[in-house]
Amino acid sequence: MVSIAGAQGEGGFREPDLQGPFRVDMDRVVDGWRFNLRWHEGPRSRRDGRYHLSDVHTPSSTSTDQECEREVGIAVRDFVRAHVRGSRLRARDVRRGRDPRVWVGRLEVDGEDLSTVLLDLNMAIAYHDSPRNPELRRWDCSKNELLMRSLESVKKEAR
Repeated sequence: MVSIAGAQGEGGFREPDLQGPFRVDMDRVVDGWRFNLRWHEGPRSRRDGRYHLSDVHTPSSTSTDQECEREVGIAVRDFVRAHVRGSRLRARDVRRGRDPRVWVGRLEVDGEDLSTVLLDLNMAIAYHDSPRNPELRRWDCSKNELLMRSLESVKKEAR
């Protein structure tokens, strides 16, 4: 059952949310915050299933003009690929984002919120994806050293 609620934004603007959770499969991890999903239930799109995390931004591995971002972007992308592999995925709080062709929301990996994991590991910064948010996603490269230490720590724990 899909429940529809409204989130109050600035100036009285209401963004409709599809609460979920909706079963999804990961077709592709583009970056730590961008994916191609295959929906089993919930919103469907004639597009390629593009989905963005609505509340965080990670470094980009592909489309960036900051050279300092690319290497850490690849590392975060690889972490997310490994983290979601073989897991039960659910999309929550789904809506259209800044780009109306893309769904945005939260993603649960075996019941754990991916955005929270990324924030706790210093692999993401907080961001609100909304058509009313004038701030574009841009990675703060001063966080690279902390991010790389977090990745090394995760790799050591996995061994």
